[in-house]
Amino acid sequence: MINLSGELLRSPQLRFNYSSPSAVDFDSRRGLKRHGPYDSAVLGKDFIRAAVVYPQSCESDKDILINGLTQGRDPFTGFQSYFRVPIRIEQERSLSSESDFEMKTTANNLAEQGGLDVVLIIKASRNEQLYQVAKRTLLGNGIPNQFVTVAKLRDSRQVPWVIENLALACYAKAGGTPWVIASNTRKHELVIGVSRVQDTNRQFVVGFVTLFTQDGDFLFLNSSAPVLKWERDEYTEGLSNLIVETYHQYERIQGTPESITIHLCKRPGRYREVEAAERAIEVLGISVPYALVHLNDDTNFRVFDAAHPTGVPQAGLRVDLSGRSALLLLDGRKGQRPRYRRGVPNVFYVSMDPRSTLPYDEFPRLARQIHSFARVNWRGFNASAVPVTLNYSKLIARMIVDIGSDNWNQAISMGRLRDKAWFL
Repeated sequence: MINLSGELLRSPQLRFNYSSPSAVDFDSRRGLKRHGPYDSAVLGKDFIRAAVVYPQSCESDKDILINGLTQGRDPFTGFQSYFRVPIRIEQERSLSSESDFEMKTTANNLAEQGGLDVVLIIKASRNEQLYQVAKRTLLGNGIPNQFVTVAKLRDSRQVPWVIENLALACYAKAGGTPWVIASNTRKHELVIGVSRVQDTNRQFVVGFVTLFTQDGDFLFLNSSAPVLKWERDEYTEGLSNLIVETYHQYERIQGTPESITIHLCKRPGRYREVEAAERAIEVLGISVPYALVHLNDDTNFRVFDAAHPTGVPQAGLRVDLSGRSALLLLDGRKGQRPRYRRGVPNVFYVSMDPRSTLPYDEFPRLARQIHSFARVNWRGFNASAVPVTLNYSKLIARMIVDIGSDNWNQAISMGRLRDKAWFL
């Protein structure tokens, strides 16, 4: 028998006001209702400008969506009530048929008129080709968009929660910051998340580097070279250059960080992402200490609580395997409340690469930070407990595969969408 130690990490407080450290709450929904969003005073918008695209046969569903967002749908009290800024539906466009041509024409017309913060699209059926056409056209013109199916809008029991989550995603896609972690540290820290996926041509869509401050505030993404071949030199050099460019962008906005943490979403080992990160640090020629942290969500480890009848441990359990590796349970029971998801909770195997220059005694803090970052997921109020550095970088890469890497438009990374969570 092996005796292991660890701790139960407390759920972090969330902060809801840029200028008031006291505007905090453990619950994201309650915090927004009480305090409004984190960047309410600095958003710089009098209202969120939106358009709705819908099939002609779904007029009543369109009304449910618009009325739910603008006026609320009990218990959701409306967009303005949560985010302290109204959402204005400036255009309503109906489609006579859900054809690729009509969708592309409508999307281009909306883009030409300009000024929209987000476009909401109602789908009567699951049409992946239509999804790709709309995403490709609107994102290529710098306009975030949000899909919702008719089935969800017609479910009277779930529609308040559906509209509530849509409102949250729309605010973030429009450039807002709903909440961040109430961090106690004053350390000026840069956190980067890197991920990759394969497209249909078996090329790797990589280099999606999502930057966060130590409190989980999303700054911007960088994707100047999204598709790289797997040949060692090309892949390593491309990702290294991307990290260097991203660091310089961060430095211009935030100044020089005291430390850098790079979350690599793979198993530990001799991976090219590690080599790319090392090369980037060398090219930068900086003496800032850095940590290369592997977040593996595909591990064979499982954790059980023999003292509880369900066998499910509490969320936040950290089990130390060594001084620089641990198992982290982000999904699980919340206190005495039962866990409603089926199956065994996924366990993250977190390890600090030995090539890191940050001292190993920083590892417990880095593990707590990963745990906290699972609470900054703006995809929904009850979104899966996944650190945003891992989740957002994967969403970005998968989105490019969905719309086609050949159609990737640099406006997404370097233009209007660079500092918006358009990928949610």
